[in-house]
Amino acid sequence: MTVKPKITELLKRQNDGVIEKEQVIALSLLSSVAGESIFLLGAPGVAKSLVARRLKYAYKDGSSFEYLMNRFSTP
Repeated sequence: MTVKPKITELLKRQNDGVIEKEQVIALSLLSSVAGESIFLLGAPGVAKSLVARRLKYAYKDGSSFEYLMNRFSTP
């Protein structure tokens, strides 16, 4: 199996049960494969955490950390 079908299947699984987040999920996967960071900004309830949590399952033994930021967070 070549790389393209594997990525297509991975994106299909990542998008399972998620509505209107296909582009965000695909770009998140692309940035992680490229070794770059991603910053998800948006109102509460728009699936930012869901996208980030699902991304770690794209990798064997994937791990992540979470940091809740608000207006009182120190840089």
